[in-house]
This record gives sequence, structure tokens and C-alpha cells, in this order.
Amino acid sequence: MFSINLFWKIILFTLIVNISFANDRLQEINGLEKELVSAKGEKRAEILNTLVNKYSFFDSIKSFNYFKESLLLCEEENYDFNENNVYIGLTNYLDICKEYNKAISLLEKALKFAVDNKCNKAIGYAYSKIGHFYLKMNNYSEAVKYQNIALNKFLEINYNYGIATAYERLGVIYMIKNDFTEALRNYYLALKINQKSGFQREAAVSLYHIGLTELYLSNYNEAVNYILKSLKYWEKIEYAPNIWNCNELIGNIFIKLKDYEQALNYHRIALEIRKNTIYKTIKLGKGSGDDIDTVNNLGMAYSFNNIAEVFLNQGQYDSAYYYASKSLKMKEWENSIASLNDIANSQLNFGNILCCLNKYDSAVYLLKKAAETYKNIENKTSFSETQYGLGKVFLKLKDYHKAKSYFLDGLNIAKEINDKNNLKIGYKLLSELFAKNKNYKKSLEYHILYTEIKDSVLNKTNLSKIEELQIIYEIEKKEHKIKQQNVLIKHKQYKYKLTLIIGSFLLLIASIIIFFIINSRKQKEKLLQKEKENLKKELELNNRDLVFNVSKIYTKNQVINKVAQTLTKNNIYFKQANVGIVNDIISELRNNIDETSWKEFESYFAKVHGSFYKSLDEHFPGLSKTERKICAMLKLGMSSKEIAAITVTSHKSIDTTRYRLRKKLGLTHNENLFEFLNKL
Repeated sequence: MFSINLFWKIILFTLIVNISFANDRLQEINGLEKELVSAKGEKRAEILNTLVNKYSFFDSIKSFNYFKESLLLCEEENYDFNENNVYIGLTNYLDICKEYNKAISLLEKALKFAVDNKCNKAIGYAYSKIGHFYLKMNNYSEAVKYQNIALNKFLEINYNYGIATAYERLGVIYMIKNDFTEALRNYYLALKINQKSGFQREAAVSLYHIGLTELYLSNYNEAVNYILKSLKYWEKIEYAPNIWNCNELIGNIFIKLKDYEQALNYHRIALEIRKNTIYKTIKLGKGSGDDIDTVNNLGMAYSFNNIAEVFLNQGQYDSAYYYASKSLKMKEWENSIASLNDIANSQLNFGNILCCLNKYDSAVYLLKKAAETYKNIENKTSFSETQYGLGKVFLKLKDYHKAKSYFLDGLNIAKEINDKNNLKIGYKLLSELFAKNKNYKKSLEYHILYTEIKDSVLNKTNLSKIEELQIIYEIEKKEHKIKQQNVLIKHKQYKYKLTLIIGSFLLLIASIIIFFIINSRKQKEKLLQKEKENLKKELELNNRDLVFNVSKIYTKNQVINKVAQTLTKNNIYFKQANVGIVNDIISELRNNIDETSWKEFESYFAKVHGSFYKSLDEHFPGLSKTERKICAMLKLGMSSKEIAAITVTSHKSIDTTRYRLRKKLGLTHNENLFEFLNKL
């Protein structure tokens, strides 16, 4: 009897909660419809789009009616973003429910309305969105077909926003198909249009996609560069979802680079962003069951899976198991909007963890499920990884024949798509396998291949470049804060200057009276002329001091930053009682960094040595930017060690650059490089 009562209590509670959410939604819709009465222009389009989205969950007729009104308004007033966005709201509910065929039918209805009303841009958007749903169904040929139809429609009317959108979506299709060359071509076309047309938000999306594709190609420097550029925009507009995306992707790059401390840091930042977004949603009274939370819950599942991968690589299998199981459970939740690829990613990770915990049957089961999904959706990169995972299981079971078969299968797929990271993994695994079989000749062959590709992917130059990009990004963030502070400083400076001018004016009057008493007008003019020349010389000396101080400040910054990084990396080894003190030291070090950009250096340098760069470029036009910078520093008399500190490179690298410079400048063995540059 107790269990029956409990059952009905649960049913009653669920009904109350659902009714409460429904009432909240209706209240929100009523508020929007009241606001719509007086709303005009772009604000009206935004409210209409929100109503399209809200009604899509329970009243498709009202949703479509608001869609038609929004579409006509956006088409007439050229509200590009809102016109694109209204299609998302129209199909949002069907997208969440994964009813993609119904979504396509609804879009065909929307397409007919656009054709009947001669809404040319809307016609292109309808085709593009249909292609998007074919992609979700893993029907790549239809996805490409409809995106190309959309592209041609946009090209016919010379509509840049639509053209860039179609290129972007084509890039996504080719990226998923592992055709990275074609993906990059489309992304760069989209980026060029977006930047030229001033579509900042869309350009940031293009930058993100280019960075993601470069990650797949194991071009980690380029990947970090583009992702940080994208992140800069999302942080500027405080758009949490894409701030999360960028942090997650940088974390994944550091996993590939085997810098697990940095990877864990970025993935924890991403996880915190999702948690805070859900907390704010609940705090604002929107509840935890809204569709926005399904998105953020999926984001948390991504973060859990990434954190699990970090712990797996660190050999912390219990922690990896905990996070991987949470991720898979969240993705397989009945209300989850996770794609088949999302679920397979967690299955792959979990399978690898189970293998390390010697739970081989469960590992094989999950890895084969993931492999089947990846094969069906043609995700060759991840399919290659599942083959390696299965090979590792059979290697531990000492079934070397099966292990070899899976390793070779994974390697051949990696070769097919030129996946450098998976090539590296495959060569290493086969080298270890042949060593176990005492086939040392084969083992050596694969080890050599592994070493060659590892050196090309994970070299010190790459790591230094990535570190430099991070430093530049942090500097730019601080410079933005400094600009804000400068507004206040300028206000104070204005008051100070005003006081100084008044004081100077009074002093000048007194000086003139005294001067006329003591000397003639001619003597006064000579004195002022001499004073002017002295001031000019003093200014030149001050400029030289500034150039030299810039170098000192920049060098000091690198030292402080390196100390702070070293303390941060070793924080876990300090006694608990000292952790707080160490954190305070790190914070104090970073707060006292003096930021001085290279542009300021060049600006001051040009004032002192005005004709140097001009003469250098005229006589030696083939010099790179780095070589020009080093020439400038050499002219100032800096040593290789000082230059290395400023440019965050090794002493050996600077010596090599100097040697190349001598050759480019045509210097003989006896000619001094410093003396030669001083003559320019």
C-alpha cells in the first residue's frame, strides 16, 4: 500500500511541476505579446522570433503565423541575423525531438510561403536549413546538394550575408566528412566575406571553425591562433556558450600536446561556465526543464568527457571512470539532445578507460558500439581511434593477431585522411606490438616513423608559439582594461594641465616683465631659441631611453610571467598551508606586470632612427618581420641573450637567425653585423 501511495505522490508531483512550467511559459508568452503591440523595427523582429520559438513547443499554427510575419518584416528591412534566426526558432522543437523529417516538411512549407511572397533571401535560407537537417540525418550528399542550391540563390541576388552562411554550412559538412581541405576552403570564403562586410559575430564563428579544422589536421599553432581570435569576440560580447566552446577546444588541443595540466584547466573553466549558466537560468525563474538547460546539460556532458580523457592520459583511472560514466549517462538521458556522434565520443572514451581497468568485455562492447556509429556517419578520425582502442584491448589479452589487425586498420584510415595525430598513435602502437613479438626490425621501422611524425607535431617551436599566443591574448585583454582606465587618467590629466597652464601663464607674465627690465627683446629671442634647441635634444635623449626601457620592461614581464607559470605548475607540490600564500604571490606577480606592446617599441624606435627601416627595406626587401625586428634590436646593441628573452625564443635560435641575416645582408666573415647595421 505504501509503494502505491508513493507512486501516486510522484505522479501528482510531476503533474504539479509540469503545470507550473507551462504556466511560467504562458506568462512569458503573454508578456511578449503585450510588448509586441508597441514594438517596432528590429526589436519587433526579435520578439516575433522568440514567439516563433516558444510556440513551436505546443502550438505549431501560431508558431508558423508569427514566423510568416517575422519573415516579411526581416525581408523588407534587411534584418539579416533575425531572418536567418527565425528558421531556427521554427524548427527548434522538432530539432530537440530529433524529428528531422518533420522539420524538413515544415521547412518545405516555409519555402513555399517564401516563393509565393517573392522573399528571395528567405528562399535561400529555407534551402540552407533543409540542408542542415539532412546533415543531422547523416545524409551528406543531400546536405551538400541543398546548401549549394542555397548558395546559388544567394549568389543570384548578390546577398553577402547569405553567401557567407552557405559557405560556412558547406564547411561544416566537409569537416564532418573529414574532407578538411574543402572545409577550410569554404570557411575561408565565409571569413573573407564576413570580415569585409563587417559581420563580426559571423566572422568569429568562421574563426572558430577554422581553428577546429586545423586541430583535426594537427596544426596546433594555427588552431590556437584562430580559436583565441574567436574567443576575444565572444568575451567582448559576454556570450557564454561560445566562450565555453573556445575554452573546450583549447583544452582539447593541450590534450593532443600532452600538456594535461593546461588541458584540465581549460576544461574546468568550460565546465564552470555551463554550471553558472544553468544556475542563472534557475535563479531567473525559468526552471531547470527548459530547452536551454538541455543545451547546457549537454555542454556539461562534453566537459565531463574531456576531463575524463585528461585523467585517463594521466593514469588516474578511477577519476576518469567517474567523469566518463557521468558524461555517458547525461548524453543517453531521454531528454538529451546529444547526437549519435556525441554519444559515440563518450562510449569511445569510456571504453578506453574500462580497458585500463581490465574490464575487457565491457570495453570491447562500448568500443564496437562507438565504431559502428562512427562508420555509419563517416567520422573517420574517431573511427580510427576506436580501432586503436580495440587493438589495445586485444594487446592486453595477448591476442596479438587481432591487435595487429585493429592497429593496421586504424592506421590505414589515418593515412587516408592524413590525420597526423592518429598516424603518430598508430606507428607507436605497432612499434610496441612488434617489440612484444620480438620482431625488432619491424618495431624499429614503425618507431622511426613514429619519431619523425612526433617531432613534426610536438616540437618545442610549436609549444613556444602556442605559449606566445596565449601571452599576446592576455596582454590584449589587459590593454583593453588599461584603455578604460586611461579615460579616467586623461580626465585627471586635463585638470592638472589646466592648473599648470594657468600657473604657467601667470609665471610667463612675471617672466616677461622681469625680462624686459633686465634685457632687450633680441636677447630674449636668442635665449628662447637656445632653450628650444635644448628641449629638442632632451626629447631625443628621452626617446632613446624610452626605447631601451621598453626592452627592459618586456624582458621583466617574461621573467615575472615565467615565475608565475612555474609556481602555478608546481602548486600541487606545496604544503597545503602554503598554497594560499603561493597563490597570493602568483596574483601579486601578475598584477605587477608592465605591459608594453611591440608596436609601441617600433613607434619609439622609428622616432629615434627614422630612416633605418626605410633603408633596410630598400636594400634588403626579402627580410622577414622577425628578421627586421632582430635587426632593430641588434642596432640598439642588444646581445643574443637579451633578444632571446624579449622574443621568447632560445639563445641558439637567435644565433641561427643572426647567421642567416649575415648571409642575406651579404656580409663576409670579417665584417661586423652590429657595425654594418649602425651604418644604415
